[in-house]
Amino acid sequence: MPPLKYFAPNSCTALSLVLGLSSAALSAQGNFRLAAWMILWGVLLDKADGTIARLCKATSEFGLQFDSFADFVVFGIAPAALIYFRLQATNQYAGWSEIGLLIVAGLYVLALAVRLARFNIVAGHKALFYGIPGTLMGAIVAAGYLTWDKYALGPAVLQYGPALLLVGALAMVSNLRIPKLAVRKSRLLNIFQFGNVTAAYILAPMMLWPDYLLALALLYTLGGVSWCLVRPAPPEGATDVDEDDEPQEQPA
Repeated sequence: MPPLKYFAPNSCTALSLVLGLSSAALSAQGNFRLAAWMILWGVLLDKADGTIARLCKATSEFGLQFDSFADFVVFGIAPAALIYFRLQATNQYAGWSEIGLLIVAGLYVLALAVRLARFNIVAGHKALFYGIPGTLMGAIVAAGYLTWDKYALGPAVLQYGPALLLVGALAMVSNLRIPKLAVRKSRLLNIFQFGNVTAAYILAPMMLWPDYLLALALLYTLGGVSWCLVRPAPPEGATDVDEDDEPQEQPA
């Protein structure tokens, strides 16, 4: 029997997987708002399981593979199902046929599967992600939908959901560099990161301020990619991460 210390991180991963399945089912039933929130809850659990595993010294190969399966469901299948079923309900695809919409949703899921498979066989960089993490893309899709719903932006905006999935699919399998979220040497940056992460863990369970959560996801994505574009890629040993609290490699 595995040691009890593995129970907590693996329970977070299991709950994340269940949330992903539930989100896809709710999208098929037309409960799109709750389906989107479940994806965001999966984001929180995905970050929590790695942190708990490190704190409990409970990292394992099983946990890594289990996390990949959960990520595939909650950040691949669930966001694709959210956009597909929501647009199918309106019959407005902004120039996309229903078959085209299905193909784009499938490409998004396939891109995340490729990303996760590549991560599991290729050693990652200590400080950087190559390609936009699936966790981040799932957050952008879910928070983007909830922001659209909150402000009643109308079908004209929602029609670009397929384009978002297509861009997201390409971004996940691209070589764009983005810094990993970790403790830094800059105290100010650490305070900024900690404050926003804490806010996300408070707001998302309460189903509040999806626009703020969207802004955080976009800021991290656009800011991180822009920062990396103007800097050369550091060698594998170099990082501004605090060496006492290095991020553990996690599928994303």
